[in-house]
Amino acid sequence: MRTRRVVALAAVLLAAACQARTDVVALPSPAVPPPATASPLPSPSPSAVPLVPWRGPVEALFVHPLVLHPALAFRADRLGQGFRDYFVTDRELSGVLTGLYDRGWTLVDVHRAAAGTVRVPPGRRPLVLYEDDVNYYRYFTGRGLASALVLTPQGPRAVVDGALSERDVVPVVEDFVVAHPLFSADGARGVLALTGYEGLFGDRDPTSPAVRALAGWLTTHGWTLASHTYGHITLASASLRVVRRDLAHWQAIAAGLGPVDVLVYPFGSRPGAAARRVLRDAGFTIQVDIDVRPQRTVRDGVTLLSRRHVDGLAFDNPARMAPFFDVAAVVDPER
Repeated sequence: MRTRRVVALAAVLLAAACQARTDVVALPSPAVPPPATASPLPSPSPSAVPLVPWRGPVEALFVHPLVLHPALAFRADRLGQGFRDYFVTDRELSGVLTGLYDRGWTLVDVHRAAAGTVRVPPGRRPLVLYEDDVNYYRYFTGRGLASALVLTPQGPRAVVDGALSERDVVPVVEDFVVAHPLFSADGARGVLALTGYEGLFGDRDPTSPAVRALAGWLTTHGWTLASHTYGHITLASASLRVVRRDLAHWQAIAAGLGPVDVLVYPFGSRPGAAARRVLRDAGFTIQVDIDVRPQRTVRDGVTLLSRRHVDGLAFDNPARMAPFFDVAAVVDPER
């Protein structure tokens, strides 16, 4: 099964590159420009475009932080193969967004998808967009990816080689929605799934004022912050003791994020019923796995949603991606 292949290969990549942790790790902060002192930008005004209810399934796609320098990321080593399999470049994301827009997709809020109250402009289809691992791990260093996401007076920007850049998922999506208002319904942007064992957003101090300010800006501008567990643990095999310990670590570092009720399963690995209820009791009433079709299931007070991966492995199956974008038109020639 394709989903099993994704889970297995992702496990190999992350085991080699960033061992999941359930203990608190103190790391030096990266070279990051000082946080913005100006007030966050105002929330986007509601669209004047009428919205109509959507009664069908809601598709969802996810990416990881963007590869900005393919020659550094896609080297002929094990980590390079991992980047090639599971990541996309900034050029590829731009092509994906254009394909989605041209095919009539519109971003919607994950909470509306879970509640079955999705609305879209007439003639368009709903899509929830996710970005996983918005933590800028140590193994990104020297491989052509950003090192942090920070808030500036102009909005969130990536830190790339010590300088600010708009070449990252959040600013790219923000700019695309400004240029294409029909691409967002009810101000929705996407879901940012965070671990905690190496800090948040690239800041090694997850409780810093900069993290709190960035989180506030994101949540008031249509982004939903989600847990990806503290230690990127495999929930299907984790004991209840490990799940509870991981939750305690997450809760210790997540206070500055505001309420978080969405949990994105690492590797798409579904927990058993008992662990699912433990996560529910911790406030995660929306839980998200990986599948090749959209699903919405309510069980034990949890709404389970599914999403598809967009990465090098997905590009190997153009027919499956065809409803969303043309793979041939999207693939970066440097891949």
